[in-house]
Amino acid sequence: MNKQHFHALLSRYQSGDCTQQEKQLVEQWFSLLDAEETAVPLSENQQLQQKIWKAIQVRQNPVPDYSSLEARSLFNWRWMAAAMLLLGTVWAFYQVKLSAAKSDIAYHIPAGLLGKTNSSIKPLSIQLEDGSQITLSPGSTVQFPSKFEVGKREVFLTGKAFFKVTKDPAKPFFVYTGELATKVLGTSFWVDQQVDGGHVEVAVLTGKVAVFSRDEHESDEAKKGVVLTPNQKVNYALQTKAFQIGLVSLPVMLASYEKAFVFEDTGLDVVFDVIQKAYGIQIVLENQKLKGCLFTADIGKQPLRTKLDLICSSVNARYEIRGAKIFVSGKGCQ
Repeated sequence: MNKQHFHALLSRYQSGDCTQQEKQLVEQWFSLLDAEETAVPLSENQQLQQKIWKAIQVRQNPVPDYSSLEARSLFNWRWMAAAMLLLGTVWAFYQVKLSAAKSDIAYHIPAGLLGKTNSSIKPLSIQLEDGSQITLSPGSTVQFPSKFEVGKREVFLTGKAFFKVTKDPAKPFFVYTGELATKVLGTSFWVDQQVDGGHVEVAVLTGKVAVFSRDEHESDEAKKGVVLTPNQKVNYALQTKAFQIGLVSLPVMLASYEKAFVFEDTGLDVVFDVIQKAYGIQIVLENQKLKGCLFTADIGKQPLRTKLDLICSSVNARYEIRGAKIFVSGKGCQ
């Protein structure tokens, strides 16, 4: 593995885009760090760097127990990979903290809140007093009251977290991320304040959420924001104050539709209607002649994009995702 491939693998690991095999390999590298070194808090940046690089220098010296240069090189690369990964996490943590500090100047966070910071490399599970659950990603911080006030539930997030909110119509649930607010009654969704500090992304798994700007100087359109339904996401750009709606990368279907994807000479209008209901995603047929095409297959275990690939390839059609909708085009059938 050369340096280019090595850095690319670490980058994919940090963004969550690597394969399971690649993830296991990087985590094996990381596990080589001594307990004393991994116990250093992420916020102690200088101390952590000194310990890691000191360990790398020690491991780079010849070790009598290895019989070949290849074995020594592999050992050293593992230590360097682990060090680079942890330093990358430190940098991401620092950037999120810096972004949070800027946001706190403009958006006051109430005093007396409980705070949880995930300084580990694994997600941290937190349960709130109303039964709602937060899965806090590494390098992220969440603040919340020990007991919610009458009429509202508010938490303040810096970084990335998954929320599974207990339903309570009398107490709407708000997640504040800098100038962006997410309001729900009971649902599950992701909020991700991206490391560059310029964007916040909200992705809905179940239920419905409203996402809007807290900036009182914003336009009425930004204040009203957008409403997201399952499998939809929105990216909010802090600089342009623009909302960009799209679909999540891996849409999840309703469990009640698991056995609904067995088709035998079924018209595409019926096939796509099942997909729309199962995933909550609107599908537009740009040519009405596509309704006359028939489809036969069992595609229940396939992810959404594979379903669409199989359907479209069978009738020489194609699909395109525009915003939160799927458009299907083709010559159709007689």
